[in-house]
Formats: sequence, C-alpha cells, structure tokens
Amino acid sequence: MVLFPRFWRGLPYPPEYLADVYREMDMVEDPNLYKAHDTPVPPPPALSAPTLRQSAPASIDKFYRPSEPLLVRSPFGLATKGAKGYEDKLVKGLIKTQFQDKTDIDYDVIDFVQHVWKFKPEDIPYSSYELDRANCHSYAKLEYERIDGISYQEITGERACCSAFENIIRGVCHELTPAIPSDEREFPLVFSFLHDRTPKGDYGKFKPDFGYAPAVEVNEHTWAHWGAYGELKKKRVTPNMRPTTRIVVTKTMIERLVKEWELRQEPDKRKDTDSSSSVSTSSHATPSSVASPTTQSQKRKAKAPAEPRASKRTKTSHGTRKSVDLTGNEIQSAKYANELLSHGIRNYATGFLVEETSMSLWYVDRMGLVKSRSFDIFRNPQLFLLVIAALHFANRAQLGMNPLIEFPPGVFQSYDRAVLRLPRAVDHAKEPVEELTFGLRITKAKPLVVAYGALGRGTTIIPVKAQGRARELFGSENLVVKMSWQPINREDTEDQLIRVIRRKLGKRKKTRRYLKHIVDLKCSLDLTDAELDLPRASMMVPEAYEPRLFRVLILREYLPLEYVRSLDDFRRIFIAAVKAHHKVYEIVGVLHCDISAGNVVFYRDNVGHAIGVLADWDLAAYKLNPDDVEKWMQLVEAKGTERPSQCSESQGDKDSDATLPDGDSSPLDNHGKRGPRYRTGTGPFMAFDLLDSLPVFHGYRHDLESFFYLLCYFCATFNPPKPSESKGTFRFLAGWENGNLSAVAKAKTDFLLRKKDNPEDKLDAFDSLFENTHKDYRSVVFKWIYPLRNQFKVVTRVSVDISATIGDMREEKKKGNVRKERQLAKMLKKQCADADECFTYEKFMDVVLS
Repeated sequence: MVLFPRFWRGLPYPPEYLADVYREMDMVEDPNLYKAHDTPVPPPPALSAPTLRQSAPASIDKFYRPSEPLLVRSPFGLATKGAKGYEDKLVKGLIKTQFQDKTDIDYDVIDFVQHVWKFKPEDIPYSSYELDRANCHSYAKLEYERIDGISYQEITGERACCSAFENIIRGVCHELTPAIPSDEREFPLVFSFLHDRTPKGDYGKFKPDFGYAPAVEVNEHTWAHWGAYGELKKKRVTPNMRPTTRIVVTKTMIERLVKEWELRQEPDKRKDTDSSSSVSTSSHATPSSVASPTTQSQKRKAKAPAEPRASKRTKTSHGTRKSVDLTGNEIQSAKYANELLSHGIRNYATGFLVEETSMSLWYVDRMGLVKSRSFDIFRNPQLFLLVIAALHFANRAQLGMNPLIEFPPGVFQSYDRAVLRLPRAVDHAKEPVEELTFGLRITKAKPLVVAYGALGRGTTIIPVKAQGRARELFGSENLVVKMSWQPINREDTEDQLIRVIRRKLGKRKKTRRYLKHIVDLKCSLDLTDAELDLPRASMMVPEAYEPRLFRVLILREYLPLEYVRSLDDFRRIFIAAVKAHHKVYEIVGVLHCDISAGNVVFYRDNVGHAIGVLADWDLAAYKLNPDDVEKWMQLVEAKGTERPSQCSESQGDKDSDATLPDGDSSPLDNHGKRGPRYRTGTGPFMAFDLLDSLPVFHGYRHDLESFFYLLCYFCATFNPPKPSESKGTFRFLAGWENGNLSAVAKAKTDFLLRKKDNPEDKLDAFDSLFENTHKDYRSVVFKWIYPLRNQFKVVTRVSVDISATIGDMREEKKKGNVRKERQLAKMLKKQCADADECFTYEKFMDVVLS
C-alpha cells in the first residue's frame, strides 16, 4: 500500500510556526502549547454555553457535557486539551494561510446552486411554502422550548437557535416531499443539529452545528459519508420578528425566481450555441409523486435538462489576484469543508454559514474556495427555499463525492459492495482499455487512506479487487487505487515516468531483475475538471491559482515498513531500494526526489522473502546536465524560489499545497504563471542543503542522503510488532518531524556534528537519537549508521561554501557584473560536483554490504 509523508498531528505546519498566525487572528496563545502536561488540562468552556431557565438540569447535561480530553503528541511532548484546544487553532491557522490567495467571494446565489448542486429554480416542486412560525420566532428571540423525556426545558443562546433552525429546515423538507411512505430520493440525507455529538473522523475532534447525513443515530455520524455541513453564529435578538409574523414563499415568488434565472440564461445560450458542453452528472431526481401540475412549457423544460454552460472564466493574472482574509467565523466554516475533504472519496465539499439571519454558501475543491454572496433567510425566503430544496434532492455526485464510485441501492453509510468504474484507461503498455470495474475492499485492517487537507493533491488510496474485464487483464491479486489532483503544468507525470522506467529496465537482460523493485502500474486515467463535471469548470470565477487534473493509478498493493518482521527483512528491503534507485538513475536518468519511510514499501515472494519496492514517483524528475552554466545562473537568479528545469514540488504542495513555514512561497514566473519549486521531498528525509534554502539542483547525492536519513529514522523510531500483532509502529521523532525546514536543518546539523543542546546533557544529539533503538536494530546503528555519518557530516561544510558562493553571485548580479557572475557560477558548479564526490553510491554500498 502506498503511504504518505508523516505530518505534525495531521498538519503540514508545526505549532511554533503558527503562533504568529494565532495572534493575527486574535486568538489567545495557548500557554500550554510548548510544554508537556502530567495532568489533563480541562477543556475551555463553550463559547455559546446554554443557560437553563427551567427544570431538569441533569437531563440537559447529556446534550451539553464538556468535550472529552484529547491526548495529542507534539514536538514538545504530550499535551492534553479538549476538542476545542490548540488542535483547533492549528487547523484554523493552516486554513488562514492556505486559503488567502485561493478564495473567490460574492458569487451569485442562484448561479452557485445551479453550478454546484445542479439545481435550478424551475426544479422546485411548484407549490407555496411557509417557514414554521413558532420556530422562526424562537430563532429570532434566541429562546427555544424543548421536551426532554417527561419534562419541558427552555434553552437560550446560540444553541436555542440551532434547535429552531433545524426544525425550520426539516419543516420545509417535509413540504417538499409530503405524504411519501418511503423516501424515494437517490441519496436520502437528513438535516440534523449535532448537539454535542462529534462526527467520527481520523484527525481532530471537530464538530459543526449541522450535518446532512444518512438517517442514522447522531452518534453514528462519520465525516466520510456526510453530504454537507452547516454552521450557525447568532448572538443578537432579531428585530421586527413577532410571534404573528408569517414568512411565506408563494408560487408567484417562485415564478419570479424562475424568470430571473431564465433571463440570465438567454445571453449564455446565444454564446454557447456552438460550444461543446462538459460531461454532466445525473440531474436531480425529484420524486414524481411530488410533482405539482405545471404548464405545457414548463413540462417541456423539465423533459429537456439544461446543458451545463461552457467554462467562461475571467482570466486573471495570478500575480494580481486579490488576497482574501477570512474572518474568524469564515475560517471556522472553511475548517469543516477542510475536514470533509480529508475524509471519504470526494472531489469537493459544500456547506453553508449563517451569521445572525445572513446565509452564505460554501464550495471548496482541491484548487480553492468559492463563497456566495450573503442573503437574509427571512427577507429572501425564496433563496432560502432554493438552497434547502437543492440540498434535499442532491445525489452523491452533486454533494462532491466522486462519481466514479458507485454504491448499491440502500447503502448510505458504508463502502460495502461499492465499485469503482473507469470509463476508459491506458494500460502499462500505453494501450487503451475501456470499461474497467474494481470492487472496493475497505476494512479496518486495510482502511481508506486520505491525505489531510482540502487544497493540493488530496491523494487518496483505496484497496480494491479487479472485477470482470479488469480481472482478465490484471489478475486476482490485491490492488490499490491512487487518486490525486495533479498540477496540469507538470510535464513528466508519475504514470509516464513509471512506464518509461519499466520499459527501459526491461530492455536489457542485466537490468530486468530490477523491475520487481519498481512499483507495478496496471493502468492509469486522467480526467479534466470538465470531464468530471467539477463545478469550478462551469463557474464564472478566475482561473484556479494552480489548475489541476484528476489522475487515477491502479497499482499492485504493497506493504509499508510497519510490517517489517525482522532485521533480515529490513536489510533486504533497504538494500534493494538503494540498488534499484541507482539503476534507474544510471539507465533512465530519473531521480525519485522523495525518498521517505512512506515511499519505500515491500511485498513477500513465494518463499516469504521481503522484496523492497520504490513507490510514489509523482515528484520524480529527469537529471540535469551539470555542465550547463546558464542553468546555474538562471537557478541563482531565481533567488531560491524557482527551479528552472526540474519540475518538482515541495512537501507543502505534495499533500496540502501549503506555503512553507520558512517563507518558501509559491513562485511566479515572468508570465505570471505558477512555477515549480526547487525543493523536493519530505522534511525528515530531505537532504541538508535543500532544507537550508540553498537553490541547488536536486542531484543524486540528495536522494542518497535521504536514504541515510531513512535508515536513521527507522532505527530511531521503529517498534517491531509483538508476536500477536501484524505490524509495528513508528515513534514521533521530535526535531525532524517539524514543518519549519530550517528547524529540521538545525536538528540534522546537531545530529551530524554530535552537538549537545545543553552542556549538561550526557548524550549528544547523535547518541540521544538512538537511545531508544530496539535491540534487534542496534547492530545497524553501529555497522551502518556510524560509518555513514562520517561521510555525510561534511554536508554542513559543503553547504556553507555553496551558500557563500550563491551570496556572491547575487551581489554581482545587482552590480551588473555578468563576467564575474559567470565565473562564480562555474565555481558553484564545481563545488556541487565536489559535494557529489563526497557521497557516492559506491561508498554508500561499501558500508551497507559489509
């Protein structure tokens, strides 16, 4: 199975980096953030804790009990906080940083509903509707009476509004589908107020106010199967809302809404007469038994579903795109969209935010956020009705779940018997194949794995078995599906590189034996946002900050390093991976660029021997010609923000597309397009001079150095499985598992030079790293790591020399001294060549084969 880089509690940023972000957001810095706790810290009180005015205080506790403490491991030790502790702050800080330049606001509400949920005003069942008067009044005055068992109780504050709001929407939903004995919707969801129940998820304990979820007990809700979320913020009494006030959506109001929408379509229809439309998902299935009498013209419109409009994006330069600072409430809403996209098999997430009586609609995909214009739910009830109806009749695909996944009838809270259908694909030999089916086999032992975060690649790994035609082609072995949203501007894609590598290794008899160490690609498929009917493809918003396409890879399933059983297993896996990597570099000229504990995997042959495999080639790149001095000059002129020829990306982009904490922001080239970053890899395993912000080309020695850090990491943190267990675990490695790459560089400097953080410490940084190494792997530390450290410790000196030369080049560049700059570029090239000689494959293998 392909795994992902390890993060800091699921986040690509460390706590210390986000401290400044908290202050900008007016968040009080957690005094317990940087120290361990011997006793649990009580969770902070809820911001909107209800006030009881009448009886049964004990019974109300079951709805409003404090959140349970959550044990969190951080670089600063074990810290205990409630669900609203600093874990929540970390996520909000991440969102504030990520969404700043990837957000579009004030999108038209009707257009939003049409493009995102594929629902039009004319799809509303033709009738009149009334919002429940009593609940509207309760919502306005922030008071709500409820029955709990045999007693009445009155709740006040924001929670009272939530209960009333839930009943308002449920009342409208009942009017939309009256007198139906069984729910005939394709994906029947129920709008629910969660009280104090938290949806089950893989990361933090985050709880929105509302969820659109299958009809199960609230405590059985899971993020993976939610349709949408809702968040409510209300602190004030709504004026002019009396108990006798009626809020009605008449047939006339619906007709006006339809006419307004039709008038908007006329210019688009004239423009799009000859344009091709994108492949659309199935339209909303409003139950036929609910349809009201309509005119003949309306019937004709209902029979002919409107084609989605072609993309008419306003082309906006990324360099001039406006930055949007989300408010605290907006960040909280985006946090729940982030959580939805971190669970399940999704293309996008949707929801709404209500502030007082103002509602805004939210759409988040892997490229950014679109927020609708706000409207008043009581003054514009026809828009409120449109939103409720759209969510009520939406199917899975219209709520953002991947349309390639098909579920059997009646299955709404599980992937049991679900299948993946690929309309077409390209096999390992680049031959086209069609109509492939794979059965999902997601279990507790082999779970669905989704990379954390809304933006970026959103890599998702799904265990599957081939069925039908696919089984004939690929056999009955266990497979995995790797889904991701890859940057469009990347020339050498992962599937292309794997095919090239396997083809070239297979041509020579001497190199064929290395094929078993390269990930086995069965087939692949690329789909554009229009082909997937992604709402962004038809929305009139500026082009995405970094356009992406959807890629599916079908791969053989492999085991991660946690399943290593013995020292002999690890030796075989590690040596095989190093040898295969070198052979690919030597024969094909490709560098992996992301050696890590998650990308070295294995399988067992017929006799039980572990066979190491190199997986995840999505950051790989062709090696460069070191004699091209112009390239070195171009590299340094980029001032450490761009990598001219090697199309690779940083760890931040790999899973979350985030700006690096130490200032390595997403670069722009001279044409305003987003350029590739020059630093590649996963922090704990990255080569030293890449961590230290030096704009040098990613060379073979950097990957070799990553193998060395992988060796250190494994020996320092691996706990082998017990006899009764199938897999072991990795401990947290403080200092190395840190989002600030400069801090990781310092930790590795101390490690390589055997420094002490405190003169009174008995052990230096090197020895303390292996203080808890399991006894089975201590021999590796003495036989491999100690001698290899003597080779790699010169990396700090090399980096200092290279850094000085780069500084001199930039100074000469400012002076306009081209001749001197060229001389320094040649010197830089020689320094890097000398560094390459320090860390060679031959020297490395002399140690590990001894």
